[in-house]
Formats: sequence, C-alpha cells, structure tokens
Amino acid sequence: MIIKENQILNQFKENNKNYQPILIYGPNEGLTRKNLIKLKEELRKKNSEEISFTGKLICEQPEIFIDEIQTISMFNEQKIIVVEQPVDKNVDLFESAFKILPKQILIVIIANNLNKSSKVRKFFEGSEKYLSCANYDDDFKTNSQQINELEKNINKVFKKDIKNYINENLSTDRMISQNEIDKIFLLYSNNNEEPKLKTIQSIFNDNANLSLNKIPQHVFSGKPEKVSIFLNKIFAEGINPIVIIRTMLNYVQRIESTQIALKKTNDFDVAIKKLKPPVFWKEKDLFKLHCIKWPINETVSNFNLLINAEHNCKSNYYLTNILCERALLKIAKKGEKYFH
Repeated sequence: MIIKENQILNQFKENNKNYQPILIYGPNEGLTRKNLIKLKEELRKKNSEEISFTGKLICEQPEIFIDEIQTISMFNEQKIIVVEQPVDKNVDLFESAFKILPKQILIVIIANNLNKSSKVRKFFEGSEKYLSCANYDDDFKTNSQQINELEKNINKVFKKDIKNYINENLSTDRMISQNEIDKIFLLYSNNNEEPKLKTIQSIFNDNANLSLNKIPQHVFSGKPEKVSIFLNKIFAEGINPIVIIRTMLNYVQRIESTQIALKKTNDFDVAIKKLKPPVFWKEKDLFKLHCIKWPINETVSNFNLLINAEHNCKSNYYLTNILCERALLKIAKKGEKYFH
C-alpha cells in the first residue's frame, strides 16, 4: 500500500500497538532518515527496544532475524526492527516472517532509490497491509513548505528576495537543508531583528552548501581547476557525491528548459519566467551565457552523462568521489571551448 510522506506518523498513531511493516525509500536520503527518526521517537515514548539489520546479514543469517521478530524483552512493551539496504533475496523471508509478526513489533525497511523492477518495492506496494513510502528529492515546492514553516517558527515574514535566495540555496536532500534552516532559526528565533538578505547570505557563505551551488556555474563556464577546488571542499564536508550530481542534473534541466523556450521566443526574461525557483538576479547573466553558448545537443549529452555517473556511483560505493569528479571535469573541459 502506497502512502505519502506526511501520512507516516498518522498511520502509527492511529494503529497503536498494531503496527504494519513499512518500506521507506527514495533518493532523498535525508528525508528518509528524518522519517525513521520520527518513528523511533514515537516508539521511545512507549518504552521500545531497537534492533538493526542489513539486507545482506538477513540473507546470511535468516534465523537471527526470525528470532528477533518473535521475541520481545520483558523490560520493553514494543520493539522496532530496522532493516537497512534490503536486497531482492529478502522478499521470500519477509513474506513468511511478516505472517508471524507480533502486532507490537514495528519493522522499518530503509533503502535508497528503488526502481520499479525491485522485488522489495513491488512486495510492499502490492500489499494491502504493508506500507510503502517514497521520498523524492526536495524541489521548489517542498523547499517553499520548509521556508513557510520556518517563518511560523520564528514568527517573522521573509521578503520575496530572501525567500528566493533560501529556496535556491537549499539542497535537494532534506537533512542538508535542515542544517541551514536550523542556523536561520537560531539567528532569528529569540530577537526582534528584521531578516536581511546579506545576513542570510552570510549563513550560507559559511558552509559547503554555497560551494555545492557554485559547482554547476564553474562546470558550465569551463573552469575545471575551480571545479576541483570546490569539489575537494565539498567532499571534505562529507556531502554525498550523489547529492552533487543531482544538483548538477537540476541545473542542466533548467538550462534545457530555457533553451527549448528560447526556440519560441528570443526574449530571455520570458524564457526563464516559468523556472522554479526563479533565477537569482546575481546569477542571471551567467545562467544566460550557459543557455546561449552551450548547444542544446550538448546539454542533452551532459544530462545523460550525469545520469550514468549517478548510476555508477550507486554501483561502486567506494569510488563515488572519483566517479563524480570525473563526470564533472569531463563537462567542464568540454565547456572550455565555449568560454575560452
């Protein structure tokens, strides 16, 4: 059964002590983690025990998993069992194990992006009892919701230029974005100071997130040396290379949308009007150059290159930094002929 992200907690509050296994997955790893934390906090209120497995361990030692789902400590009322990174081979065991699952045990399956052919995803989505929730990358709409919630929490209203700046500089990953929102909250929550764009910018300037948003600008301006410098800073902050690639993909999609619009109108301002978030005014001239100087066939080629890089990163965990850097430098070197 498919449910939305905002329905997760309600499902468990409504079905108190009658839990159903749930799969939480998707490219937005930060949001997946946030939902897991919420569930754990909810069960901690009820004196729960926590146990963790990996999909690989369950394959190797299924008897341990079966033993855990059949027992509850005499010191705890409930139990939460978390299974990280399930594999398709787990499905048969899930099917038989869930039939004997006590009602006061909650099983949460956590995964990254699962394609439609995934047996794990099909098992949960096709069930009438078990739950499945996909957490997709944050976008203009979800970032706007976070900003609106922040305004309520600090009892202040941001001007339009501040809202646009925050939205544009938030990550597609919820956990990274939350770090930035927390900084703004701490700054304005206990004072009467009016939010100013320069102050907000200084918050973002003080971390790798700004570097993350600068990466596409350097890549598409054909500056491989700067790309390497900024990537090293971002890697040192521990940002997942897949987040970097998705930031690039978002930028490429914005370029392509504008290039398609420019075929219908020669007015750049009209062409970018529907982009969300809107192009930040300080970056408008550079974005225009990227849209005009890069041929649209190269834009499509860059998109495919980045999609392949993301796939390779997921398949080669220990090489993610290298694969990410290789893809970005390849595009940046192509860009040299358009900007030098």
